[in-house]
Amino acid sequence: MRINILLTIVLVAIFGRVSSQTSDSVKVVISHIFFCIDSLSYQNLFNHDFITDAFADCRELSNKTLTDSWTGKYLNGRQSYIEVFSVNDKKAQPELGDKFGDVGIVFRTKKPDDINIINERIKADKRDTHLELMKYETNGKTIPFNYNLYLSNVSLQEMFRPYVEEFTTDFLTLCGFNDSEIKAGITEEQFREKKRGKKYEKLYDNIEKIELTLTSEEFEYLAGSLKYFGFSQTGNRFTNGRLEIICSLQQNRKYKLKAIHFTLLNKTKDTNIQISENLTFKASGTMASFEFNY
Repeated sequence: MRINILLTIVLVAIFGRVSSQTSDSVKVVISHIFFCIDSLSYQNLFNHDFITDAFADCRELSNKTLTDSWTGKYLNGRQSYIEVFSVNDKKAQPELGDKFGDVGIVFRTKKPDDINIINERIKADKRDTHLELMKYETNGKTIPFNYNLYLSNVSLQEMFRPYVEEFTTDFLTLCGFNDSEIKAGITEEQFREKKRGKKYEKLYDNIEKIELTLTSEEFEYLAGSLKYFGFSQTGNRFTNGRLEIICSLQQNRKYKLKAIHFTLLNKTKDTNIQISENLTFKASGTMASFEFNY
């Protein structure tokens, strides 16, 4: 699993009790989406000034947990971000994100312990879940920093996975947030602002819509997951009021992602950037998108 790690040292996380709040009050927001593309598209991604200077905070980073390591390109927005990876064929046991076509859609809880409530909600339906405390090592110390939760599906979860993450309370405290702020819920904007030490200055605000081409098995996995994450479904469309996910079904498709659409904080001129024959970036007014042409 891939997480954008720009971390300070974390105290040992304490797994919280399930809150007494009702399941209907648990809300998640889009955190990020990650995907693996061809090497040329990956190589060319940061070659365009509009993307790196105007659209998003962009950087290439190498990260490591106790169970995985990777290098990716990150495009950070005000309320969400995306991670982009190229095929890693050097691993004996590739992880999600290492293989061409891999996609992860990651949601974030708004308040501490909400991830436990979602986990109990799924288990109440007698469905199998995977809840994991993610850790990394620094200066000889093992540091837990967040939880990941997803609906177990052994045949699909290493290629396509919708899941929820939640930072530990101790991690947020070390980032400089106080108890009342943490209990009220830390937004992505607050979190990134604290890390940067300044206001966000680029165009990319949030992910508004994701278009996917899925097999019937992948579609059922997505639908089964999203209903526990607070989404409603109408046909092949899912929404939680802020994010829309639209699916086309095709058993022999080559690539899962069709497009990622973004809202922008300010209007911009019409922009069309051909990153490669397989990837195009477009912006116009207060909207932008990455379109996949595999």
